[in-house]
Amino acid sequence: MIKFYRNLYQQPRIFGLDILRFFAIFFVLLGHSKILLPPSMDSFVNPLLLDGVAIFFVLSGFLIGGILIKTLQEKQMSGPVLLDFWKRRWLRTIPVYFIVLIFVLIFGLFLKPERIPESWYKYFLFIQNLGTNQPLFFSESWSLSIEEWFYLITPILLALFIFATKNLKRSLVLVIVLVIIAVIILRYYLYYTHDFQDFLTVDFTVMRRVFSRLDALMIGVFAAFIKVYYPKRWNNLTHVIFLVIGVLGLYAIKYFNEDVLDAQTIVWSPFLKSIAVFMMLPYLSSVKKPRYSWMHVFTHLSLISYSMYLINRTIVIDILIKFGIFGVLRSNYVIPENWWFYYLLFWLFTIAISSLMYQWIEVPFLKLRNWKRVKGE
Repeated sequence: MIKFYRNLYQQPRIFGLDILRFFAIFFVLLGHSKILLPPSMDSFVNPLLLDGVAIFFVLSGFLIGGILIKTLQEKQMSGPVLLDFWKRRWLRTIPVYFIVLIFVLIFGLFLKPERIPESWYKYFLFIQNLGTNQPLFFSESWSLSIEEWFYLITPILLALFIFATKNLKRSLVLVIVLVIIAVIILRYYLYYTHDFQDFLTVDFTVMRRVFSRLDALMIGVFAAFIKVYYPKRWNNLTHVIFLVIGVLGLYAIKYFNEDVLDAQTIVWSPFLKSIAVFMMLPYLSSVKKPRYSWMHVFTHLSLISYSMYLINRTIVIDILIKFGIFGVLRSNYVIPENWWFYYLLFWLFTIAISSLMYQWIEVPFLKLRNWKRVKGE
């Protein structure tokens, strides 16, 4: 199986980044699956939890930023270059998302039509949380909207600045700085114009809206910028101590912002989390291969992490376990005595279904990214 995945990508994967992606999806699933655990388990789970989505954002910005920089170093910015970039990104992210979204809509339409929001069509355009709070329906899709808008906006901004400055490096700096400053100002605006009484309101109004989280992805682009243009400085950060600082930083931010609804938590905490993840990237990107063969399991879970993210909450927990096994949804669910069995099922279902989705849905569309029509056909 591992040989299959390696041949698919035609180049060695960076194992350290696979590890980071694994922990990102692990934290997401651990947080979502808490509803299958008795309340007594919170004291064990909560101290471990980190913001997995924040890790995903920075990592995505780092990888996509690197691809974009490399592409524009080799090719002049143009319409076809932009279209090819978007084609490759959208073939990676949209097909499997649409399949899962359509399945969830059909399920809801037949069994719980009252749960389908009137604005269901916005999910196909990634605008369900563009400037307003996203409905509870298919709640995990909020982060996908942020990533898709990042893929769309960043190249356009970069193209405009390249047109004005005729310089790729200068344009990158301007785009990175302007987006980060604009997002921080936006979070300040949201903080001062809303009377936040609880973290759930903050989550939907600030943390899950598109334009108030784009700085996390830009921090990733900044990391790619440093790696490409200042390799010596990047290499100076590849010591394991910076990885440790990043991990400890994430836990420190979690600890000091757990119970406080102030500007530090709402405005600066997302930015500081991104900086902490940034600190991890140099060391992890230097770990090219796993030391032991059993570590290939991290590569596999990294590869299927996108499908795992899409299905774990709504499809596995709500549809397969709560509805499929117990015949209830959300508020009617009562944790059974043998909760550990269904908790194990959650992990088995999520990994097994995601593995199949990766091989039978994601891989065929990934192959299409490199397909070119032969002239004359």
